[in-house]
Amino acid sequence: MKDDKNLKNSSWEQQQKAIVSYYEECDNAYRDAWGMDQNMQLNLGIWNKETKKLSEALINLNNEMMQIANLKKQDHVLDAGCGVGGTLIHFAKKIGCTGVGITLTPHQADKANNNAKREGVDHLIKFEVMDYTNTTFNDESFTLITGMESICYAEPKMAFLQEAKRLLKPNGRIALAENLQGKDELNAKEYKSLYTDAFNGCKVLSLDTEKQYRENLKELGFSNIIYIDETPRIRPSIVRLRKFYYAAAAYNFVHRMVGKRFSKTQEANTKMCYHLLSSLDAGLWKYGLITTTK
Repeated sequence: MKDDKNLKNSSWEQQQKAIVSYYEECDNAYRDAWGMDQNMQLNLGIWNKETKKLSEALINLNNEMMQIANLKKQDHVLDAGCGVGGTLIHFAKKIGCTGVGITLTPHQADKANNNAKREGVDHLIKFEVMDYTNTTFNDESFTLITGMESICYAEPKMAFLQEAKRLLKPNGRIALAENLQGKDELNAKEYKSLYTDAFNGCKVLSLDTEKQYRENLKELGFSNIIYIDETPRIRPSIVRLRKFYYAAAAYNFVHRMVGKRFSKTQEANTKMCYHLLSSLDAGLWKYGLITTTK
């Protein structure tokens, strides 16, 4: 049993290194394609009928998260997998809550702290490098834990939920915006489409289903589990990624000719931009908002 635990820990440590490398290698691409310097976020957003551009979709998702989490000024928030800080900064500016954002990637934490200072909320929030499945925070430190398309990286997802339970105060909440596997079982062709062709491009090894989330949360004693399917409202972002694929593939073709081709990580990321739409439309994955109470 001890050897199995050590093996799992070693595997997760290797995965963490791959995630950090991915975000370092693809940083410039996301700054260009997703406007990270201005938008301070890397997620799919929420597109309404009146939404005209990505920056609006990103704000929409932040506002949806505030609403479903019932965010209040007195909340102390942990943003698990915070990226460059956009969500927690939005929360602090709009509501005045305090919080901590954690990420595995040092350059993201640095950018997030700089962004918070620039936006005038560094007295309310801070950002650190930390593993959200094994944090150094005391028990019952937070009233709300959020994850914006970040918990899909956890292996297993249950490890994050267990740590979240430890960190939440009584009646504390979890609010997640997450990619979920759309079918309970996948055949070999579907698995290749979803993971080898699509999510491998962002170093995600597996997705839990809605059913798995519900079962894990119930097992841990969480209550009031609510799932809202937002798949149709993230599809415009996936279509946008498909369009970027063609430009990126052409760019790589030219640079390959002069010996400056993309790295394997960048190649996989480009491939993902094409295949996410195919696997989404095939029902192999979906997108939802999950809330629950300790």
